[in-house]
Amino acid sequence: MSHEEIIEQQKKLAAMFDTSLLEKLKNRKKGSGISSVSFEPTTDRNNPAPLITENLEKPVATIQKDIVDPISSSDLPFKLDDKWLHMDQLEHEKLRWLKPLDEHKKNKKGIKEKLSARFDFTGEVVNPEEPVGAASGLHHHGDEPEAAGYTLEELYILVRSLNAAQKVLALATLSNVLRKAKSGHYLYLLNNSIVNSLLQADIVLLLRYALDEKSELVVAAAVNAWHSLLCQQQDTKSLELLSCSMTGHLVPELVAVDVSPPTTEEEIIEREEEQYLEVLKRDVISGLLLMDFLPRLRYILEVIRPQLVVCSQILDILCRMMTSSETSYKLSRTPRLLNVVFEEFLPMSFTPVAENDECGHGKPLVEAMRFARCLCASGRTMAVDLIARHGLMERIVRYVSSTDPSEFGIVYSKLMVESLLTWRTLVLYGLGCEHYIILRPSLITRLQVETDDSIIVSLVCLLTSLLAAADATASTDKRKKTVHFSDSTMGGSAEAPSPALDWTQVSGLIDSVYSMAMKSVQNFLESYTEHHSTYDLSILISLLDFVHSYLTHARLQPVHVECFVTPQAILSDMVKIFRQLLTSTAFSKLLINIRQSSILLNESGYLTSESSNSLPSLHSLPKPANIDKAEAGESTQLKPQAIHLLLSLQTLIRLLRSTLSLSPTEIQPLCVDLIGHNEVMTYMRRVSQTQQTNNSTNYFASVECSLLVDLCQLGVAVPTPHLKELHRLSLSLVPKCTGANLSELHDLLSRVVFSPIMFRSHLTESSRSDHVTQECVMSLPSISNTYISLLLPLGEQLQHSRNILSRNTEKTSKMLLRHSHTDMLPLDWPYLPIMHLYQTSSDRSVDSQPPPDTCQLLKNSLQLVNLLETLLPDVTKAISVHAKVARVMCSFLLDDGLFHEPDMQRLLTSLLLSYCCHIDRIDFSQPVPGLQAFADLYMAFLDHFEATSFGSSVFSQYVLLPMMQQQSVEYRKLVWTEHALTLRSVFLSPNQLMFPMEKLLYPEEVNAAIITGMSANLLSGLITLTRNPVLYVAAVHHVNRFMFTTDGRDADVKLSLLKSAHLCTVESLKNHLIFYKEYKMSGSSVDVNDDTNSSGDINADIVCYTKLPIQRCNLLKSVT
Repeated sequence: MSHEEIIEQQKKLAAMFDTSLLEKLKNRKKGSGISSVSFEPTTDRNNPAPLITENLEKPVATIQKDIVDPISSSDLPFKLDDKWLHMDQLEHEKLRWLKPLDEHKKNKKGIKEKLSARFDFTGEVVNPEEPVGAASGLHHHGDEPEAAGYTLEELYILVRSLNAAQKVLALATLSNVLRKAKSGHYLYLLNNSIVNSLLQADIVLLLRYALDEKSELVVAAAVNAWHSLLCQQQDTKSLELLSCSMTGHLVPELVAVDVSPPTTEEEIIEREEEQYLEVLKRDVISGLLLMDFLPRLRYILEVIRPQLVVCSQILDILCRMMTSSETSYKLSRTPRLLNVVFEEFLPMSFTPVAENDECGHGKPLVEAMRFARCLCASGRTMAVDLIARHGLMERIVRYVSSTDPSEFGIVYSKLMVESLLTWRTLVLYGLGCEHYIILRPSLITRLQVETDDSIIVSLVCLLTSLLAAADATASTDKRKKTVHFSDSTMGGSAEAPSPALDWTQVSGLIDSVYSMAMKSVQNFLESYTEHHSTYDLSILISLLDFVHSYLTHARLQPVHVECFVTPQAILSDMVKIFRQLLTSTAFSKLLINIRQSSILLNESGYLTSESSNSLPSLHSLPKPANIDKAEAGESTQLKPQAIHLLLSLQTLIRLLRSTLSLSPTEIQPLCVDLIGHNEVMTYMRRVSQTQQTNNSTNYFASVECSLLVDLCQLGVAVPTPHLKELHRLSLSLVPKCTGANLSELHDLLSRVVFSPIMFRSHLTESSRSDHVTQECVMSLPSISNTYISLLLPLGEQLQHSRNILSRNTEKTSKMLLRHSHTDMLPLDWPYLPIMHLYQTSSDRSVDSQPPPDTCQLLKNSLQLVNLLETLLPDVTKAISVHAKVARVMCSFLLDDGLFHEPDMQRLLTSLLLSYCCHIDRIDFSQPVPGLQAFADLYMAFLDHFEATSFGSSVFSQYVLLPMMQQQSVEYRKLVWTEHALTLRSVFLSPNQLMFPMEKLLYPEEVNAAIITGMSANLLSGLITLTRNPVLYVAAVHHVNRFMFTTDGRDADVKLSLLKSAHLCTVESLKNHLIFYKEYKMSGSSVDVNDDTNSSGDINADIVCYTKLPIQRCNLLKSVT
């Protein structure tokens, strides 16, 4: 074709496209950063669109070069044979890729500012500066054949290939990339998040299509990619570390973060009618439920029957999806899925497992038992159904009672652990307890002879849960309970009896467990210091937790059961052990390691894993702050000590609290010594001083918060001299508590934060004589009720949290604990009642009445803020001063003029005095959390002042703060021009100001509009010296300085001002405007709450020229 014909055909093709689409294709860039990938994959499998579209209009030279690019036989890497079919004539287009690369094209990449990341088959980022041999298989026939590795766009294209081998290779590479991305491998190598980029590029659709392929290899590769996308290996390992603790039975409920939740009925209806494409953007798991994802997985397990690895990955995917009640319900309604899992992967009878057997069917799998445990955690009703319909309890007994480990092969240990933990979950519902009576001798024997530490820990955890179940039976007078569930929920009905246990059947367990606990403590004292980096604390944690639970439940039993080990004997040993422990080097080393691996002290603030709002994760623990960021991508595996260290100290604290009531005189000194330990004090101070960081996304931060809350509660229960440090710690913990700490947060607010003893420990001689502070301390019970009421909307969730944490078998409905991705209370939580009242007042109609307790709520909030600003200013230092002022300003905008009350006046004045101590740090141009714009608040503030202030001096002080010269010019313009009538009610004199008068005078005003407004208000008599001394002095000062400034700017305005001043009929004002020199305040201050005009002799403070300087005389003569 000739060049003209080519151009003509291009125009015809361009005419066939929509103009907007054509423009979009022309302007698309191929990439703007090393990790930036701009995908738009099509949802049509049969007609896939390429991710990178070439410009339709190529330069003529480029087209001709592409065509006239001859290749000879000498350029080929082989010799042509005449016998070869159709090789008599060379086709240049098809053979051009065999030629050596053009050097210019090779170096073209080097001049680019940014590159798209390229990956090898293992998911590693290929360094573009290092040569890679062609034998590696990383070179291709794409747009950059000289570059080794594949971009994400190119992998997307290969996944759509019709060639199964290419599809498998691309899926495997994507899987490796996803796995490394979710482990944090690329956090400091690439600019953007890989996970978010792939989700935005609809990788879910791509993988879902691959799951429907006929080829078993492609299906296996697709399952592997799904496993990498949905499952987080670090999260699973971290949750396993928690299993030894009293909260190890809980499963965090992962819910997608809804960035724009529906607020109106129309939005709610639209949300319900969304298709799976819209749902996927918001919540990946919910979107998959609409795409027949579960039936497809069942089909793969039942019909395709893949190898063991694929079966295990599918079960892991189901475990990840079970972290919400909605998914568990829909899974139970999926035909034959549960039958396949229980019959194929949790069989009652099976042949012994061979070591290298790759078949996953017909043998027990650890992942299947974990899946059953997650299902049980989703609700009591689901657990009953699994027992009644699928024989879950019989399967657990079959595995636990086995005496031949060889029949399970290498999975024996892990399968026993999962079986025991699943049994524990059932027992905490009050289910499966009757089997303990039958297996009791064998369980105790196994506890004594078992050598596998993980099995011992799981067995002790099961026995601990049996104590709670027996206590529940005793507390209800051994009345049998029956659990019902309706046909509408589960498609049938079943019954499960309540715990068939009484205390006499479990009390004897203490004899076996206690001796093991003592040996474990002694071993810790002897070995931990030397082997602290590898020492396994899980056995110690589980054994001490059993002793703590036994002491807690034993004292509540109506009938005392004689045991070889009595509570008195335990108490005597505890005193000896704790005395030895607190002075040991092992305990000091433990505390040092806790501080070094602390989540709350992670000052570096970087995460070690990627996640998305639509596909959240728990996040592993951050690395210690002293690790270089360059090393973060190399290894992000979570060390067991990080969680076990926290759990061990928490178990010791709870054990002390449980023995405190048995013998206060002996245990109290031990508690005081523990709190006063040098390492404990250092740890508390560091946490108290740490600025708030975003730890809410890290589920394991709740473990550390729970530990510190227990420490604070222990400090309140004993007379310790370290109340100040404990109180600072408790106040700093309030905004750090996550959604998993809801019950601990309630305990913290109700028992520690507002304790009068805690606040009195901060009183000084001056604060003791302060009437306002004393009144605030006396009102602490009422203040406590106000802030505890903030948790009332979460009442049901709070009760659920308390039930599952206390192992209340009667009232526990599910073991899922909501993992919130936001802190329960914001950083400025002391101001929260004020903001709630302000929001309620703004949303309320004019005719409706305010809540009856508005005055008390506002007063309580202001009293707490005043106490913190007076006694504990460091606690709120992370909140900007202008944000504090803005919060308090909202209290003036409430109805009924509450600021006129004498108590409110004193509180508002005291707070203003505290804020004025940091006057230079106030900047209202900075954003205020919770407010769209401070200017809008200030405008409403001025309107309210004009309507309701009646010249209130405190109100006037807050009005003047944004008018200071250091603030933005828009606030001064707002007052002096648009809200000039507000000025009439500002009766303040300079002596009444709580901040220096110079803040209103310097730097001098240069805005002509404001100066014009000042002059107009002076000349009109709106502000006068006698009525508005402060504003009068400020206006005279700025007008005078502006008029006589000879900088050449605003000459017409200055000339007009001089004429107006010269023609002024008020002689005193005329003299001040023309002869003003400076302002020097003299005299003493007066009561700021005195609303009468106390200006004194203000004329004496205004210094005027007796004779104008020559320059000013000349300027004045020019207008006369």
